[in-house]
Amino acid sequence: MPPKFSLQTVLDVRQRRVEALEIELGQLLQEQRKGEEYLVRLQALEASLFARLERQKIGELDLFALEQLHHELTLVQERIEQARQALDTWRRRVDAKRQELVQARQDVEVLETLREKELARYQEEIAHMENRLLDDLYVSRAFRHQREW
Repeated sequence: MPPKFSLQTVLDVRQRRVEALEIELGQLLQEQRKGEEYLVRLQALEASLFARLERQKIGELDLFALEQLHHELTLVQERIEQARQALDTWRRRVDAKRQELVQARQDVEVLETLREKELARYQEEIAHMENRLLDDLYVSRAFRHQREW
């Protein structure tokens, strides 16, 4: 049975860290998607308000309605700008989390490579020991066989 990897506890901690980062990244992506959907809804509302504004300009002008639509349009445009800024922030956070996840995965890969090398070294050592035992066995058989002649 191969010996326990000397850095197994470190590897386990790092693997759990990768799992936690994957969950965090998933949550950030979900929040980013919600922000994108919110922005799309605001842009649709903006387009709708522009269409209503154009319809109001046809025929008899109602200055109060025009002013109200203009006010609503201004508010929606402000919300769109806020949503874009929030979305930029989410994108930066997602990118940072991706980089953190990539680094954590690389750390795990390094430890897994060390574990594999340690196992290969152990297997090589066992193979050398087996070969030495077989050599000793063959020598003792040859010696015994020579004594019998």
